[in-house]
This record gives sequence, C-alpha cells and structure tokens, in this order.
Amino acid sequence: MESFVTVAAFNEREPADLLAARMRQSGFSADVHDESQEQKLKFFNLTPRAHLQVRVPSGEEDRALATLAEWSSDPVLSAAVRCPECGSLRVEFPQFSRKTIVGALPAVLAAAGVIEKNYFCLACNHTWPPKAPAPEPKLDRLNWPEK
Repeated sequence: MESFVTVAAFNEREPADLLAARMRQSGFSADVHDESQEQKLKFFNLTPRAHLQVRVPSGEEDRALATLAEWSSDPVLSAAVRCPECGSLRVEFPQFSRKTIVGALPAVLAAAGVIEKNYFCLACNHTWPPKAPAPEPKLDRLNWPEK
C-alpha cells in the first residue's frame, strides 16, 4: 500500500479541489483528503482547520513540492494555509501526532483547555495559534492604556 504525503492544506473545499485538479492535469496522482471527521473524533476539534489536504503519493513528493513552488503566485494557492515562518503549504491542525494513539492524549488535554491547539508546519516544525494575538494597547508615559 502506497503512502500519501500532504503537499497543501486548505480550510475550504473549492480551492483544494481546484489545486488537485490542476495537479492531476500536470501528471500527478493528487487527491483531496477531508480530515474534518478525524479532527472531530480523535482530537475533539469541533471547528476543523487545515482539514482539506491535497495529497500525492510519497514517490511524487519532491516533484510536487517543486511544482507548487513554481506556482507560488497562483491565486488558488492564496487560499492555502501557510506557515508564517517558512511559507510552507505543508500544515496540520492541531499539532498532535496522527501516527500513534499517544497523540490523542494531548488532544484530551486541549479539549479540557489545559493546552492550546495550534497549527503545525511539517517543513520547519513551527507552531502558531489559529488566531493572531490581540495587539498590545498603546500605553502612555505611566504605562496606562491610552483611551
């Protein structure tokens, strides 16, 4: 059985389907894998993010990533979830392992609010929160918030 590798992740189905179709036209065996049910059941994540994953067989990974780098200005890729550190399209949410049952233990803690669910970049291992942190309020000379 051949394994598949995620080359791009999306929050909406339409751009994921468009990218997979374009990759198939270019000779790749691309498909769209919907991970929303897995995120709900295994990771107790009721609002799936980066759950529509465009995947290719592992043997096509290097060529697919090179092709996506060439297509970086394509409007379809603007809808993809990208790593803020390295710009990679290979992103997962939440950051827990999908390969072992041990990954479910932190998911239980995240569901209880003990730890935070973050995006995870498969290329550089960077994690970041789903929402950008609120900007710090402007402070006056006495470090009181300005009104």
